[in-house]
Amino acid sequence: MIHSLYSWRPLGELLVEKGLLTSPELEAALAEQKRSGRLIGEILVESGSLSAFSLARLLTEQHGVELQAAGTAEPDGSSRLRTAWRPLGKVLVEKGYLTKAELRRALAEQRESGGRRLLGEILVAEGFLSGISLARALAEQNGVELDPSDLAVETVLQTSAPGKVIYEVREVVYEPRYKTQEVVYESASFLEAVDYAAEFVEDADPDGVEIQRVDGQSRETVWTYSESRAAATAASRKGLAETFGFDPTLWNGTAPA
Repeated sequence: MIHSLYSWRPLGELLVEKGLLTSPELEAALAEQKRSGRLIGEILVESGSLSAFSLARLLTEQHGVELQAAGTAEPDGSSRLRTAWRPLGKVLVEKGYLTKAELRRALAEQRESGGRRLLGEILVAEGFLSGISLARALAEQNGVELDPSDLAVETVLQTSAPGKVIYEVREVVYEPRYKTQEVVYESASFLEAVDYAAEFVEDADPDGVEIQRVDGQSRETVWTYSESRAAATAASRKGLAETFGFDPTLWNGTAPA
């Protein structure tokens, strides 16, 4: 099972940056997440730090789809879900939002764009699902269930500007020596890259996985997974930092030391 903290620190930073959350609120939510194991989206909405719609709207923006409230008041129908974090692709298929074939077609189109088109934008633009369905799936992924009867919104698709940073997911082998393999996925969204990496770890059981941030000629590793470290950590119940060589919940956009 992929740990529920994997993708959340970068999103937390976005919430703070956009003024939807204060740094103390984020730190308190992460502390409660660590204590209870609950999903941080559920914690933030339950505490009143963030509305369910604000959470869903920011999540969809990171996948290339903007939701705009049609009325003057922000919709906020929601309930909490007791669920474990799952990669978005699995949520979409298991909950019946998409078929596996439709997801494969969307991923193929994203590959053809070199990662410039975000997966959410492709899914909505090609009619595989609606913006609201994407928002509901992303909310469910993070522990919150949106009430569709309270969501009167308009969908605006976003495209990635040329020259934008790309995140590459690469398989890694460590024996007999460290070597990065071919790129298995790329996206202009870090959250999409983490989602794909998490699903790749679950399905392919690789020796290791890295996410590299590529900006022109500059390249840095911003997320890592090692099967051997993960197994050793699970056996000894050590922390995330010792599993990955750095703590993914404290990722701040710089290369790990």
